[in-house]
Amino acid sequence: MAKLSLGALLPGGSARKPVLLLALGSFALGTDSFVISGVLPELGDGLGVSLGTAGLLITVFSAVYAVGAPVLAVATGRVSRRKVLIGSLTVFVLANLLAAVAVGYPLMMAARVIAALSAAVYMPAATAAAAAVSAPEERGRALSAVLGGLTVANALGVPLGTLVGQSAGWRGTFALVAVIGAIALAGILRTLDDIPSPGVASLRQRVAVAKVRGVPSTLLATALAMCGVFVLFGYLAWFFDRAAGVHGGMLTVIYLISGVAAVVSNLAAGWMIDHMPPTRVAAISMGGLTVASLGMALMAGLIGPGIGAAIALAAGLAAWSLIGWLFNPAQQQRLLAAAGPRGPIALSLNSSAIYAGQAVAGVLGGLALGGGPAALALVAAGCVAVAVVLLGVSHVRTRPAGPPATSESPAGAAGTSGPAVAAK
Repeated sequence: MAKLSLGALLPGGSARKPVLLLALGSFALGTDSFVISGVLPELGDGLGVSLGTAGLLITVFSAVYAVGAPVLAVATGRVSRRKVLIGSLTVFVLANLLAAVAVGYPLMMAARVIAALSAAVYMPAATAAAAAVSAPEERGRALSAVLGGLTVANALGVPLGTLVGQSAGWRGTFALVAVIGAIALAGILRTLDDIPSPGVASLRQRVAVAKVRGVPSTLLATALAMCGVFVLFGYLAWFFDRAAGVHGGMLTVIYLISGVAAVVSNLAAGWMIDHMPPTRVAAISMGGLTVASLGMALMAGLIGPGIGAAIALAAGLAAWSLIGWLFNPAQQQRLLAAAGPRGPIALSLNSSAIYAGQAVAGVLGGLALGGGPAALALVAAGCVAVAVVLLGVSHVRTRPAGPPATSESPAGAAGTSGPAVAAK
C-alpha cells in the first residue's frame, strides 16, 4: 500500500514552500471568515451591542466580499501577483489588529470591511500564483493545497480560534488570526518571486456569463442553500448555549465536530460526483440539509438544556455538517457544464453567490433570535427548502434537449463532469 506523503499532496521543487505559504494565507483568511461565530456572544457583550447587531458583522463582511471580489479582481488585474498578495495580506493583518483593539462597534465594523476587501483580493491572486509557480503536471496539487487552506480553517482554525476566544477573550481570537497572516506574509516576501498577472475577466464578461441559461438559477440556489447553512452556523455558539447549555471551552468541541465533519463531507463530495450526476448529489445534500435542520429545530424545542441535549445536538450537528457541505462542489460542476468554455468565470460568480448567501444569513439569523434556538433552525431549514425548489428549476433549464436515454447513469452525466473546484 502506498504511503501518503507530502509529495503526493504538494508540488515539488522550488514551488513547495511558496505554495505552502499561500495555503497558510488562505488558512488565515478562512479562519477569519468563520471564527467570529464562536465568539459572537462575547464580542457583542464586549462592544455593548445586542447579538443580532453583532451578527451584522457577518453580513457586512460577506456582502463586501461578494461585491468586492469581482470588482477588485478587475481593478488589480494588471498588477503582478506578488505585489497583490503582499499588499492584500498586509492590509489583512492590519485589519485584524484593528479588530483586536477596537473600542467600539463602528471601529469593529470598519475593521471587518477592510478585512473582507483584503480577503477578496488575496484568494484569486493566491490561486493564480500557485498555478504559475508549479509545473503543469503539478498545478492541480498546488490549487488543491491553496484552496484546502480554507477547508482546514473550518476544521482546525475555527476550533482553535474559539478556544483562544473563550480562554483569553475575543480580542485574542483576532490577534491570533493576525499572527497567522503575518507569518504567511513574511514567508511570501522571502520565497515568492515576481509573477506577472495572467489577466482577468472583465466585468462585462462576468455579467454576460451570469445571463447564460441555467446559471442564474444555479447561483441563486447556491446562495439560498449557503444562507440556510450560515443562519445556523453564524449563531452556532448562541444556539448551543440556549438549546443545550453548552458554552465556554466546550464550544471548541462543538466547532471541532462541525469542522471535521465538513472536511469528510468535502472529500465525499468528490467521490459522489464521480459516480452520480452532480444534480443528484446537490439534491441529496440540500434535501438532507433541510431534514437535518428540521431535526435540530425539533431537538432544540423538545429537549431541555443538559448533557442529553448536548449529546443529541452534537450528533445532529455532525449529520448536518456531513450532508450540508456536499452541495457546493456539485453546484460548481453544474456551473461548469452550463457555462461551457466560460466555466472559470462562472466559478468566480459562484464565490460571490456563496458570500451573498452568508450576508443574508446574518440578517435572517439575527431576526430569528427572538424566537429561540428552534426558530433559528427552522429559518435555516426554510432557506434550504427554497434552494431545493430552485435546484429543480435550474436542472430543467440546463437539461439538454433530446431523449434522456442515459441521464440516469454517471456516464450519461458526462456533460456535467469536470474538476471539482472548492471555492470560498
